[in-house]
This record gives sequence, C-alpha cells and structure tokens, in this order.
Amino acid sequence: MELKEEDLLKEFGKDFYRQNYLAKMNIPAKRTDMSAIIPTYNRCPFGKRSEDYKYNPLSVCIKALLLQKSLIKEIVVVDDASTDNTRDVVKELEREAYSTKGVEIKYIYNKERKGSSVARNIGAKQASGKYLFFLDDDCVPAPYLSFISMIVIKKLEVADKDFSVLVLPVYDRASYPRIAISADDLSRTFFKKGIKGACFNSIPSEYLKMKDKFINNNLKILKPIKVYQTWGHFIIDRKKYLDVGGFPEFATWPNKAGEEQEFACRLLENAYTLYYLPGTKASSYHGAFGAKIGEFKGVDWLAEITGEKLSLIRFSRICNNGVISGNRVGVEDFIYSRIIASFCIIYKRNIKEAINWARKSYEDFVVSAKRSWFILYPKEIITEREKRERIWYNAINDGLNLLFDTETKKLQKLNGFIASLRTKGRIEEERRKNKLKEILEEIYKE
Repeated sequence: MELKEEDLLKEFGKDFYRQNYLAKMNIPAKRTDMSAIIPTYNRCPFGKRSEDYKYNPLSVCIKALLLQKSLIKEIVVVDDASTDNTRDVVKELEREAYSTKGVEIKYIYNKERKGSSVARNIGAKQASGKYLFFLDDDCVPAPYLSFISMIVIKKLEVADKDFSVLVLPVYDRASYPRIAISADDLSRTFFKKGIKGACFNSIPSEYLKMKDKFINNNLKILKPIKVYQTWGHFIIDRKKYLDVGGFPEFATWPNKAGEEQEFACRLLENAYTLYYLPGTKASSYHGAFGAKIGEFKGVDWLAEITGEKLSLIRFSRICNNGVISGNRVGVEDFIYSRIIASFCIIYKRNIKEAINWARKSYEDFVVSAKRSWFILYPKEIITEREKRERIWYNAINDGLNLLFDTETKKLQKLNGFIASLRTKGRIEEERRKNKLKEILEEIYKE
C-alpha cells in the first residue's frame, strides 16, 4: 500500500530511523572482513573540469563506502568496458582510499561488455573478503550499513545454519521507504500460482504498529524477515556465493533482467535461506542516474556527515538530468526483459507453472493493462493494447526459442557422448564414468 503523508511523518520522523542515528553513541567499530563489489558502465560522465566532477555516480558510491563507520576491507570495481572517465576517477580514488582509510580498491577492466552478472562473478573471484557486498554504481550506502549488517549476519549465522543472503533496502531518491506492504507479500515466489515478485524498497506494514520489532533493542535494529528472492543489493558469504556458481550468465535479452531472481532460485534449491533487513540504517540511497523520477525526499544524511561537501539533494538533481550512459533501456525493452526473464526462470523449474504465469501475465498486462506491469518510471506507460500484445508475444516466443536452443545443445552434447561409447576400447571405463558425470552436472547445474 502507498503510505499516507501523516504515516510517513509519524513513523520516519522517529529519531532511530535516521541513517546517522548511531553517531551520538560513539560505538567502537572494528573493520569488517567485507569486499564491496560494484559492476559499472559509463557512470563517470563528468571530467575534472566539470563542476559536477565530484558527483560522478560511481565516485559518490565509492566515497560513501569509505565513510562507513565500520570500514570494509576492500572495494572491487569491475568496469564493463566503459568509454567515459571511469578509469581516471577510480585511479584517483585508489590513492585516497588507501592513504586515508587503508582500504584497497581493485580495478578490473573488461575489454568488451559482458553484462552485470558476468561482472559480478569476476568481482567475486577477485575479492578476498569473507563477505561480499553487492551494490549498483549509483547507490550511496548509509554510514552504518556495514556495522549494522554484520551484527544481524552474526545473529542469523547462529540462529539459522542455512542462512546465506542478507538483502538490504534501497530507496529511489529518498532516505526512507515510500511504501509499506505485508511481510508475506514482501518477497513472493509462488511458482504453483504463477506469481513472482519482490519489493525491497518497502517496510513491512506490520512494523508500523508492532512493538516487538527489534532484533537489537539498544541499537534499534529491526528484525530481518525470511524472503525468497533478492536483488542486486545484498551481502553473502563468499563461499556460499561460489558454491551455487554465482550469478547466471545465460541471459541474452536487454539489460539482463531476472539475474537476481535466478540467483535466488539457485540458493533456495541448494537449501539456503535468504533474509531481508528492513529499515534505514542499513539501506542505500539510489540515484537512478538518468531516470526522470523527481528530486530527493527525506533527510540529507550525506550532507550531514560530510559537512556539505557532498549532498543527496544536489546528487538527485544531477541524476534526474543525467546524460545517456547506455545503462538504461526504454520502457518497451524493460517490460520485454522482465516477461522473458520471469517466463524462462519459471519454465526451467516447472512447465505447467510457466504456462500459468504466462496466462496470468497476458491477462494482467495485455488485457487489463494493470499499472504495475507497464510502468518503468511513473510517467512512462504503454497505453496501446496492440503494442502491449506485441511486447508480450515477442517475449514469450523468444523465451521458448531460447529454452529450446539451450536444451537442444545440452541433449546434443549428451547424445554425442553416448554415441562415442559405441566405439569399443576408445574410452577407459573410469574416464567414461567421469565424463558422463561431468556432462550431466553441466546439463542440470542451471
């Protein structure tokens, strides 16, 4: 549900919701064994002569990580073939980070664009921290994010042996959540009902009235909630990340939508659990660079802790008028990507449920034109039914072709190996068994 103005003022006006709430407590915070991983592409459009140079989105993101009250171990930047000022900006920040904070910045450059999934996997392999913190290049993490997150993670590791991911909230051009939904609906993945969705920029509506809502009463940390999805803003143990093969690298559609959902499914299928930590102290502000979604709302905590050297208000204005970076896709590609991604993810797990989902998405998006389906940002909608139908049909048809091609290649590889077995004496028994096992594992690992 959309929060009413009076509810916002009443709830988020409380002092403990402020991002910098813990500053007055002077808590000694040890360095965390955490690597921040940032995939990036063309998020440093401003050169040194520009008055907006210090507001390059990637630069603001890195500087916010260096302001963490519990310093992290390192920052891994995976540059996915940027053509702007990214390299120069990162190299300058490398020196500042190490000399003033003792934080290493590792810069990795891809000669050609590989997509965020591949970039994240590259970063994870190069990282040395026990925990991996994934975030976008236009996110600004709150100053106590690492400190609060590690308190919660340590508690969850004791309480739940299968715990893997702590999903963290991100607020678009705001310092607080703009919606409240029930905890049950916060992360829904009911394949049998053809439902797949997530809303990690919200707060559980139950928490607005609930008294016993803290996992730590002294620090006023809200209780985490078990969920069944994630997005690109979370912390995970590096070993568990690598155990499930990291992010999927198969997506061929625009902006690679669905990679986080596929990753979450891999974790769940390996008996891992995921949790969402609501609230503001472990959140990130999201600049949404280049998207026309309005100005900043809330408390400018970045200006507070930097003495006005950086400001979320000014950063929001710059992001709202951001130059075309090549990161964002149009509304049609956005919807197409989400339809094909959702369909493929569900189809790989249950064909009948994929059909149910396709039917439901057709009714909701094409026939009923429900707002939740065709909205990219508030003012960008598709009103023509013919256009909606074309997008839906192309997405489902391309998804089926992709799935068919993928399965065909796997079966061809298996059939080719089986055919080779007919040639007596060419393959040793033990080697043959190992090869068959290897092929079967490759077929079913996705």
